[in-house]
Amino acid sequence: MRMIAILLLGVLLAGCASVSREECLAGDWGAIGQRDGARGQVPETILARHERACARVDVTPDRAAWAQGHARGLAQYCTPRSGLEEGRAGRSYRGVCPATSEAGFLRGHDLGRAAHRQEMRLREIDSEISRLEAHIAALLAAQDGQADGGAQAEIAASRSQISFLRLERLQAHAELSRLEREIRAFRAAR
Repeated sequence: MRMIAILLLGVLLAGCASVSREECLAGDWGAIGQRDGARGQVPETILARHERACARVDVTPDRAAWAQGHARGLAQYCTPRSGLEEGRAGRSYRGVCPATSEAGFLRGHDLGRAAHRQEMRLREIDSEISRLEAHIAALLAAQDGQADGGAQAEIAASRSQISFLRLERLQAHAELSRLEREIRAFRAAR
């Protein structure tokens, strides 16, 4: 049993490694750096993780080759379109882009984040409406369809809140539609 636990722990720890044992041994640090840059990884953080992962197999990353690859990867990552996709996915910007490309990346990122926030707001509103509708149904079921004065007031308040949320949903949907048009124009200009 103990051996199984140790094996499982090893598998879990390997799953957390930033690079595999095979990647450490192969030593293609330019390609690893390019992959990391294309993902917008913070250089100091990810390289430190690689060093820890490769220390287990007694390999030291080639920092210079990795840095060159990372710069190539950042050229792929630090574009307005990539910023848009990162923001749209709800991912935070980690401040990795060079000054020459950061402004364009951030324009896309800000637009994507705004759309992401509206999508999240719509989900929250829908969830709250569903919760309130279930609450009303539960109140009616508990009262066998004949709600008393207190339950009637609670049902009325819930229905009022649902009406307000539906108006808020319309506004959020209109804002998302506006942002979608802006995103289409943004993509067309790139």
